[in-house]
Amino acid sequence: MILAIEQKDIITLSIIIILAIIISFLIIFFLKRNLNVRRYKKSLKAIIKHKEKNYNANVLIDILYNRYITDQSNTYKTLKNRGKKKIKRYFKFYQDSLNDLVEKKSIITPNMKRNKLVFVFKDDQNQQLGKYYIKDSFNKLKKQLNKHQLLFDMIAYVYELPQYIDQAKPYELENHDNKHIIKYEIVEKLKK
Repeated sequence: MILAIEQKDIITLSIIIILAIIISFLIIFFLKRNLNVRRYKKSLKAIIKHKEKNYNANVLIDILYNRYITDQSNTYKTLKNRGKKKIKRYFKFYQDSLNDLVEKKSIITPNMKRNKLVFVFKDDQNQQLGKYYIKDSFNKLKKQLNKHQLLFDMIAYVYELPQYIDQAKPYELENHDNKHIIKYEIVEKLKK
């Protein structure tokens, strides 16, 4: 009888240990997830605050139109040198911040592999004209902007993009002159 009680105690103790291990893993998982969510929200808040203060698209477009544009085409190559420097600094900020935002967002979503931001340029018949990966050099983006005349549209597009990434909503912007469309995708693998 004493042996039977000891076996029951061993079984009960092993069940308690297994449950304690499972509960510990669940607590660690939810604490880590909560920490990642807080990091993401803090990053989003910092991006929104910084872009409103220093990288406002409306202000930049107005400055470019009034001071730095040589003709009325919507391209990078028509800007004066100081305007080109402003554009490079503007897009550098958004390259870094949007890349960081997408990576932090992917950590808190079910599919963690979807962490690469891609801009897709399409024509009015929905044919793909080009792609720009957020980690690519600015020269690749500059070629796309000059070729498709999308400079001011792209400035406005990246300004609005953090809110759409946060809400996981699709966002397309159409150029009124040539009907070209800019949209974003978050993908797992980059196809070049």
